[in-house]
Amino acid sequence: MSADDIILSGMSGRFPLAVNTDEFAKNLFDGIDMVTDDDSRWPMGLYDISNRMGKIDDYKLFDSTFFGLMDQMVDEIDPQSRMLLETSYEAMCDAGLNPQTLRGSRTGVYVGVSQYAMTDGYPEDVQPDSRESLQTIMLQNLSNMKTFYASRISFANDFKGPSMIVDTACSASLTAMCLAVNDLKLGYTDSAIVCGTHMVFEPFINQYQQELSVCSPRGVSAVLDQEADGFVKAEAVCCLFLQRRRDARRNYAHVRSARMNVDGHKKMGMFFPSSEAHEQLMRTSYEDCNIDPRDMTYFECHATGTKAGDPQEIKAIYNTYCKSTGRTDPLPIGVLKSNMGHAEAGSGVSSVIKMMISYENECIPPNINLNTIKDEIAQYFPPLLAIKEKYPYKPGIFVCTSTV
Repeated sequence: MSADDIILSGMSGRFPLAVNTDEFAKNLFDGIDMVTDDDSRWPMGLYDISNRMGKIDDYKLFDSTFFGLMDQMVDEIDPQSRMLLETSYEAMCDAGLNPQTLRGSRTGVYVGVSQYAMTDGYPEDVQPDSRESLQTIMLQNLSNMKTFYASRISFANDFKGPSMIVDTACSASLTAMCLAVNDLKLGYTDSAIVCGTHMVFEPFINQYQQELSVCSPRGVSAVLDQEADGFVKAEAVCCLFLQRRRDARRNYAHVRSARMNVDGHKKMGMFFPSSEAHEQLMRTSYEDCNIDPRDMTYFECHATGTKAGDPQEIKAIYNTYCKSTGRTDPLPIGVLKSNMGHAEAGSGVSSVIKMMISYENECIPPNINLNTIKDEIAQYFPPLLAIKEKYPYKPGIFVCTSTV
């Protein structure tokens, strides 16, 4: 151990059917399906799409004066930005800190966010001869830009470190975490806030993804299951707080390695996953910190329920940690998306929070909607072990992945 070790010392979040990490943990351990079917976002049966989605229920309340923001600005910023302010503050408190003591510090803010084209609508018509109209439109545009998700956190807390949003699609929040860890290792920052956020308010995204067979028409997140027919949309706004060991008052986990790569050119096209590139990244990650792959005790997958992605990822996990090492003892596999759906840019940090909950409780929550392992990956089970019941677990070395 070293005083410069990177420690995960705080966490917070809003999840489907959960306003905090305690409710989230209870839902996970109770095997609750956090994917629900209702008309809280749009009418039932709209565009013949499934209304089943992992939705954040309570997102309309916000104490603007607590964060020192103008009412005019708060009226315009979207729910994600508001909850990012709340969860980042809560994560610092969870780490045992008074956020006021960090004002003026080199705290970096890194926010993974999903951005879709044509989803923010049109502003009001500008009246060029009215200064009030120009100011209103400018405030609406600036307040609504996802570009400022991170900067708003830095502004409200007077942080002086890097402040950025990261959008690498579904891997965005783990990419943000990788950047944060590297900045801490290089000495550019003294602490870091890493967030992941994704919410769905536009039904046309669900419509075209379901029509293209990306999303499950049944609305069932049956990850790794023979009946899996696509992923289910989910929401999450969540945050991690990272510090060096010498400064940390709480220690959920020690970050040994954080790496990222991209597949490069593929004959099957840019969007088809590559097990080879995935395998190479995992090998680089454990070699980077001199970890024996046989010492891995848990793997939290990105797996979403898609026909192409899951077999490629499971094959890479097997080749890296089992086939090449001669491993015969079980390697437990977790898939958070079976419990709540796929929160896209928020999925990576959500999965890390799940593992921190598992560490704290010395128990891994069960994967749900998993009855029969799909034929394409059945050959890898065992030694891979899909957890279907609460699994007693002594905290060890785990891997968490996220892909596009």
